[in-house]
Amino acid sequence: MQIPFILSTVFLLVQMTDAKSIPEKFFGRFVLEKSENFDEFLAAKVNWFLRKIIQMSSITKVISKGEKPNTYNFETLSSKKNAIYHGFELGKTFEGEGMDDKKHQITFNVQSDVLTERHIRSDDPADKGEIYFYTIENDKLVLKMENNNITCRRWFKREQK
Repeated sequence: MQIPFILSTVFLLVQMTDAKSIPEKFFGRFVLEKSENFDEFLAAKVNWFLRKIIQMSSITKVISKGEKPNTYNFETLSSKKNAIYHGFELGKTFEGEGMDDKKHQITFNVQSDVLTERHIRSDDPADKGEIYFYTIENDKLVLKMENNNITCRRWFKREQK
């Protein structure tokens, strides 16, 4: 009976350490520069043809403050499709369209200098979801994704104003 109490205490402590705001260093416009294990990551998810289309797409990430206090904007812009989420609050789930053209339940959060983006497909109650992890390293936005024990990283170079 102690284990559920300990787990709930740990969960509560993790929730309490979530940042209330996105650190300034994440704000900006970032253009995809290079990837590591991206083809392997995609191969575990999609067919060859779709994989090639995704790999040929140019990608830009834009992170900014929203119009209202404590709100944010996150944009993934590509030559294939754009995913634009404006006016969200950290830790609050909202519905948006993913890059796969499906509705997703999306939650952004910040823990220990890592910005997380969680997606759960709305039309699939069994979907376990995906979490994308963003950090800033040497003024580059680094995206880390995992699927079927395959870890992929993508580096985005900050565009200068």
